[in-house]
Amino acid sequence: MSLSANRPFRVVLLIYAALIPALLLGYQLAVRPALHGIGPLDVHATIAENGGFQPGSIQVQVGQKLTLRFSSTDLPHGIAIGPGLGVDLGPVIPGKIKEVSLSFDRPGRYTYYCNTWCSPNHWRMRGVIEVIDPANPTPVTETDPVIAALVAEGVDIDAVHAPAAATHGHAQEMTVSAQRGASLVKTLTIPPELQDVNWRRSHSPAQGVALLATRNPTASDTDLRDAVAYLWTSSASPETLAQAALTYAKNCLACHGATGGGDGFMAGQTAQPPVAFSDTQHMFTMRADVLYAKIRRGGMGTDMPNWGLLFTPEETWALVDYLWSLALE
Repeated sequence: MSLSANRPFRVVLLIYAALIPALLLGYQLAVRPALHGIGPLDVHATIAENGGFQPGSIQVQVGQKLTLRFSSTDLPHGIAIGPGLGVDLGPVIPGKIKEVSLSFDRPGRYTYYCNTWCSPNHWRMRGVIEVIDPANPTPVTETDPVIAALVAEGVDIDAVHAPAAATHGHAQEMTVSAQRGASLVKTLTIPPELQDVNWRRSHSPAQGVALLATRNPTASDTDLRDAVAYLWTSSASPETLAQAALTYAKNCLACHGATGGGDGFMAGQTAQPPVAFSDTQHMFTMRADVLYAKIRRGGMGTDMPNWGLLFTPEETWALVDYLWSLALE
């Protein structure tokens, strides 16, 4: 047989020689992790003062099934996993176990945490799930564009915004009605900036009132404030606000209070008094993007933990919209 006749056979062998390692590598990196998951892995919860979650960190590959069995050894702990996973197992009481299986389609850091206030250091009740991609093991550092924009603008996220009572020696009450404002916006001239949600997020309601006054010079201050209150509370749907209310109740109420009065049952234990979101005059000076940044990054020196490891950006914006509803409705 001639060499030319053997050429197709040699080409096939070369193809197989190249294909088989690739298939084996694909099996090791993708198929095998998916078929052979991790767990069931027992995760024990105790109050933070006694160690918190054990283990406190777990590593898993992209596509690999992870099964976790949560238990408590002291008192009920509410177990959730985020961000963006929608996993909330509810309370895990001592002697009972709750199990969850999940997998991840992209590398990153996820957090299992307690969302039932359990001790003074409850906010430390967190554990980390590190998801790695063996094909690209270098971790990707993601920058929050909202926080980056604030830094570029020179905004001090940690600037102290004192409430009216602290600034003026007594509370200057400001009452607004977003419901009344819903009718007023139909009669006032609304500048295009105020109709842009991104503009409203990067400006305070007080700035909105000033802009609205330029187009409506004969309108009363009350009308202007009510119209702005409506605009600042009109971004989120009732369904989004209802879900954000649950997020607030589980994670924020203990310090900031049920109605945002800064009077939660742990308010006296924080390094700085919690912000009163129901203080309309104070909130009129705040920007939504600053509230967003404080939630995600935490408040330096205030005992405000960082929630960016637990909530998605969308969930954070929904929470900001809920804060506006506490202040302006």
